[in-house]
Amino acid sequence: MDFKNNWALSFLVILFFFLGFQNTTFAQLAAFKVNSSTKGCAPLTVLVEDISGADPELIFYRFGNAPPQKETTFTFDKPGIYSITQLINTAGSGGDSLPMLNIIEVFAPKVVDFDVIRCANKKVRVQINDDYYDSYKIDFGDNQDAIVGDNEFAEHTYSSENNATITVRGLFEDGAENCTPSSKIITPVGALLPPTINLVEYFEDGSAKIDYVLETDLTHQLELMTDNGFEKVSDILTGSTSFTIQDALPNSVYRISVTDSCSNRIESSQTFYISDINLSGEESYVDISWTIPNGIEESEFVKNTLLKDDNIFDEYTDISSNTIFDEEVVCKITYCYQVETEFSSGLKIISPKRCILAASNVTPPAVVGAYASFISKERIALSWHYPLDGSEIVSAKVTRKDKDGNIDNYIISPLDSVFEDKLINIDDAPYCYSITYKNACDLTSESSPSICPTILRMEGDTDEEEGTLTFEWTPFEGLSTSNYVLEQTDSLEKEPFNTQSVSRSGTYSLDIESQESQTSYVRIRANLNDTTFTYSNTIRIDFRSFVTFPNAFTPNGDNLNDTYGVESKFIKEFKMIIFNRWGEGVFQTNDINGRWDGRYRNTLAPSGEYTMKIVATDQRGREYIFTEMVKLIR
Repeated sequence: MDFKNNWALSFLVILFFFLGFQNTTFAQLAAFKVNSSTKGCAPLTVLVEDISGADPELIFYRFGNAPPQKETTFTFDKPGIYSITQLINTAGSGGDSLPMLNIIEVFAPKVVDFDVIRCANKKVRVQINDDYYDSYKIDFGDNQDAIVGDNEFAEHTYSSENNATITVRGLFEDGAENCTPSSKIITPVGALLPPTINLVEYFEDGSAKIDYVLETDLTHQLELMTDNGFEKVSDILTGSTSFTIQDALPNSVYRISVTDSCSNRIESSQTFYISDINLSGEESYVDISWTIPNGIEESEFVKNTLLKDDNIFDEYTDISSNTIFDEEVVCKITYCYQVETEFSSGLKIISPKRCILAASNVTPPAVVGAYASFISKERIALSWHYPLDGSEIVSAKVTRKDKDGNIDNYIISPLDSVFEDKLINIDDAPYCYSITYKNACDLTSESSPSICPTILRMEGDTDEEEGTLTFEWTPFEGLSTSNYVLEQTDSLEKEPFNTQSVSRSGTYSLDIESQESQTSYVRIRANLNDTTFTYSNTIRIDFRSFVTFPNAFTPNGDNLNDTYGVESKFIKEFKMIIFNRWGEGVFQTNDINGRWDGRYRNTLAPSGEYTMKIVATDQRGREYIFTEMVKLIR
């Protein structure tokens, strides 16, 4: 050591001490410590503590580049590395200072990127997708937590399926836990169960809709069966109930699977497929086929239902029955088919509705319910029904044949199922008819059975006052019946006054003398069923009316020809007056049955000639006037 120099230094210290002792207090050496975390996210608040022993009024702190302050706390709002300096302001001496360089580290806050993967049996996996922080604290929301490193994960099992909030915060080593937390609310999942498929429907536009129940609240995926096994097609949203495949593959096999990411265990639905139906048109039938592809559990098959125009055509419980020939088709009619397949699991698979224009060379069936009836003496009406097979009728023809074999054809509108023959000559009867029609394939139907209305004929002289009229008729041909009734009426608009059940053919007699109506109508009615009747031609009977009277009578009390009167038939109005030779009326009556007893003014009229005048009108309005001489003989 240089003694000389040391001596000089000692002298200066003694001198400084002496001068200072006389003018101020002794200077204090700066000393402090940090009582808070020196690392953390902005804003980071730090706290310092003085350990110098100096008067607090003389102590100041500078936090980073901020102005000096007396407060011992300071918040750093921006990221960076900062120093802290303690300043002691000792009057007259300049004081002392102590800097702690680069002691504070402030980082920009960053939300942690993490995923929560829910697993079966109430387990979760929290995956950190971040490397910003030194470590990460995971709070599972049930008083349990875990700390993991960059891009690591932690698993946790909950005790219930109640909602839980998972919060993740980034940490710096020995730093404050003040970095921005992020949270996610989750619902723990119960057991891992396979989804249930209820309905698969394929549409004409190529899309297919799947209706299902997701039994586990996890993400599912739609998978397609390939030669290499099942491959993912699309994710299925949690909580969804249906999914639409836009470009579905006909006859391809699918399933929906759910995976437990914690255990990598997979549960899958029953396999299902996209059903389609194929149609081809042949003469007289439609060929229908469909496929149930491999990979489908055949033991669960219940039945296939084939629909035709939205109505059930047939059902098939044999899974191999998948080719059908529909012969119940009509040419140029469009038919639409669809197949529904049912499984014991409750799954129903529906194909699109496919349509085809049918072709046919099969002769259409004959019309049904055809019958003919006279509606007047010279008119016959026909009626029938076309078969209800969907045929489009383009024309219809009525063929008439008379008794001599002459044939007439009448083309009528296909919209009509009635025809009136107005060209009847009863002398050419019987007439027989048949009906055919053409469909859209220009095929002529079978001919209807021959339809021959009943023909009624009469023999007898209606001018006779006595005798018998005999009626004969032919049976109705067409619809079968044995219920025939002869009707007699005095007006076609009135109910019959005489009905008699008769056989299919035969004779029936009317006694002329017993008839009370001068004009009556007779016809045969055939009862085809409870509501349908057919009638024969109607015969009008006009009887001759008459008035007869004697030219003499003998009122002598021998009960032989004692009164004078007339005999008549079908007279509805009558007046008779008898005059004596002087023109006096000795008897008068308006009663057709009235008779003169030969008395005049209560005395016997003398024998001799009298004049009789009669004015009478029959039921048809014919008037009779008679003026004759009558002898009274006593």
